[in-house]
Order: sequence, then structure tokens, then C-alpha cells
Amino acid sequence: MSHDRRSVLGAALALPAALTVGGLAAATRASAAAGAATVDAGAWTALVLEPGITPLAGATPEVRLVTIAGTVFLQGRGLVSCDLTADSRIGRLPDGFPLPTGYVRAAAPRNNSQGINACRFEINPSGAVSVYGGNAGNPITWLQFDPVQTIWR
Repeated sequence: MSHDRRSVLGAALALPAALTVGGLAAATRASAAAGAATVDAGAWTALVLEPGITPLAGATPEVRLVTIAGTVFLQGRGLVSCDLTADSRIGRLPDGFPLPTGYVRAAAPRNNSQGINACRFEINPSGAVSVYGGNAGNPITWLQFDPVQTIWR
């Protein structure tokens, strides 16, 4: 997806729902003409992982904040191997990373076992990162962060 498409999408999502389809199309064209002034993407920052959570080579788990039209989103990327047989804390936000104002949750892909191929990814207000859904009969053996995109505050 190009940066211009993200600008257009961000502008469209920021508009009031009361706009008509024609008004939305005109606003989207105007936003595209204005450029990326309404999008601010922060730097990628590595998560601090718990023992037993291993990043895959070239896929260190990272997060960043992206602001689109005044709304802040969390975006993740990376891949880890693990052996989670219970709901588990897998790490924390790095020092200096802004803390969320509430619980932040998203679905994250995991190994497909017994027809389950996603788990809950959660960051609590103190910055702890946890994963929910593993159990002894259906352990989480890998976890991907690339689809983690959710409203931060």
C-alpha cells in the first residue's frame, strides 16, 4: 500500500459519518492533493521480550505509533517463536515508549492448531504485552505481529 493511499484512507476515516458519498469522494480527492500532512509515523521500536520468547532472524518484534488525522494508532511487526501453554506475558513496551491510556487489544496470527489460527494480543496501561489463547492441549508455538494495528488513544 502506498503512502498516498494511507493518507486518503486516514482522511476518509477521520470524516464524520454524516457526509454523503459525493462529499466523501470530494474530501478524499482534496486530502490526496494536500499530500501526507495528516500522517505522522513514528520510528519502529523493539519490544523488550520475556525469557523464552525468541525473535526470528530479521523479524524482531517492533511497534510504532502512527497518527492519522489526529487519531493515534499502534502498528506492530515481527515474528517470534515460543511455547505458550497458558495466557502469558511475552514482553513489555520499551523504556520511553508512550503508555496507552487503557487496554489495547488486537488479534494476532499464530500457529494453526485444532482450527485455531489467531490469539489475542494485549498491552495493558503499564506497558506489559500479553498473549491469550494458548493452553497445554493447544500451545502457541509462533506468533506474528505484522497484522497488529489498533487505535492507541
